[in-house]
Amino acid sequence: MAVVSISRQFGAGGRTLGVLVAAELGYHFLHESQLDQLADKAAGSAPASEVGQSQYRRQVVELLTSLAPSNFMDRWTSPEGDDKGHIERLTQVVQELADEGNVVMLGRGSQFTLRYRPDTVRILLVAELPQRIGFMMKNYNLDQISAKRLISEADKKRARFLNNFYPGEPDEASLYHLVLNTSLLSLEGATSQVTKLVKRVEADLKKQAQI
Repeated sequence: MAVVSISRQFGAGGRTLGVLVAAELGYHFLHESQLDQLADKAAGSAPASEVGQSQYRRQVVELLTSLAPSNFMDRWTSPEGDDKGHIERLTQVVQELADEGNVVMLGRGSQFTLRYRPDTVRILLVAELPQRIGFMMKNYNLDQISAKRLISEADKKRARFLNNFYPGEPDEASLYHLVLNTSLLSLEGATSQVTKLVKRVEADLKKQAQI
């Protein structure tokens, strides 16, 4: 039972990678807006430590199945709305989801929140700007100008979010188990690399539990 945290440069294919990795491992996949929705729904609810684990697991599953689909363009063009209270709830939700395990999380500072957990595999996905633009045009039906503008806005928003609430440089390679460049490696190849590493971590955790 492990956790995967994916951080990425916008347009490098992080969401696609998360879906592929989760499907391969049989994990839940949660993208950024779903993590935000969970944090909003968690406001005022009891933490996992105050309820039974089986009950908490049911609550998590209910929340996952009740989340509304996010509007992609709205998510990345809306004004910044990450206040301190939301960040605190988001951090709690990320930690409690990690306690449950078998989850792939995309962004929202999870690489910092889960930095010192031995059960968490942290991945950074990068790509050259032309490839990022091409990915957005192909997968989200954008023209070149719109894709480039959206990437610029998303990069600024990501940096603002992480710089305001988390220490350190989010693209510092030493923070991650793997840094994968999708300009040089296909998403299928990246999926294979990540799933192999996660299975190795799962095996190591199982051995340690038996000692």
